[in-house]
Amino acid sequence: MSIAIVGHGSIGSKFNKELRERGIPAQSIFIIDHNNDVLNILKKDGHPCFNSIKSLEKYSESIKFGIIANWGPDHMKSANELLKLGCKRFIIEKPVSNNIEDTDQFEKIIKEKSIFATVHHHWKYLELIDLIKTAELKYQLNSPVGVRLIGGALCLSTNGVHWCDFALEVLDSYPESIMADLDIDYINPRDKTLAFIGGMCSYKMVNGSFIHVSYTNQNSQSARAEVVYRHGLIDICIKGKEGKLKIYRRNEEDIERFSDKITRHGHLDFVGEMEFVNKPTVPNVLDNLLQGEVPKVSVERAKISLKMIIGAIQSNKENSRVQWDKIKDQNIRIS
Repeated sequence: MSIAIVGHGSIGSKFNKELRERGIPAQSIFIIDHNNDVLNILKKDGHPCFNSIKSLEKYSESIKFGIIANWGPDHMKSANELLKLGCKRFIIEKPVSNNIEDTDQFEKIIKEKSIFATVHHHWKYLELIDLIKTAELKYQLNSPVGVRLIGGALCLSTNGVHWCDFALEVLDSYPESIMADLDIDYINPRDKTLAFIGGMCSYKMVNGSFIHVSYTNQNSQSARAEVVYRHGLIDICIKGKEGKLKIYRRNEEDIERFSDKITRHGHLDFVGEMEFVNKPTVPNVLDNLLQGEVPKVSVERAKISLKMIIGAIQSNKENSRVQWDKIKDQNIRIS
């Protein structure tokens, strides 16, 4: 069994480290990267190293797993090249792609050929969704009506895609329309051609709920999220590996006084908190790749978050609300 890692940057090196710690020898982990300095170091450790996926053709029969960890604009090209070599199980880093049409074509191929492809959206591989559902029941919050995503220079794609995927599952819906006013900068220190997206965007969901995003490239605030309920709120606070849900509920006397109506008098009382560990998810997604029967995050699912980003860029560009079925690819590089 051999594994190909495409891209040995920050995340690719984490996958490599985890594989080595699991006892997989360096000679079974093929590295593809454009950085010759990186490859020269890895060769000394015993890794077979290459500048391109095409160079792996003579090893195609042995490569069973692929990890796509290069820049987002190159994900689909890399995945398709590994498919041609006969690779049948993949991890694809976020965002799944930069292009909806390319993702549609890849999705069609993997369905026809029964290919396993899971996308690395952080929160799906942890307990946060289950904890939210537990809190809803315990504190009688009922169904959520919206999610607010707040933070500094996080980027709607780089970090926001994880939270968009989270919000979609919490709300059990997908967008009907998108309105955005973005600040698109090119401040990624590793590649100045990659867009770093701040600003505001609002998603109106088909079930009447909402997702509101407010990120700013002028501030370093870490990620915050709020799940909003008719008479309550869950504040998701994260500090490194420490995570905490702070749960608030509308005062019962107010609810009774106004006969359950929505009013301006909605004081929220703190009613409890739950802790969780925001641990690295590389081990979890590797487990899914090596042993899973079903992808934790399918390409079909990941495409929704991708469309949310591209739709926001389109709305900003056109200065208008964009309907979900009218989203079209934008010529912009995101990762």
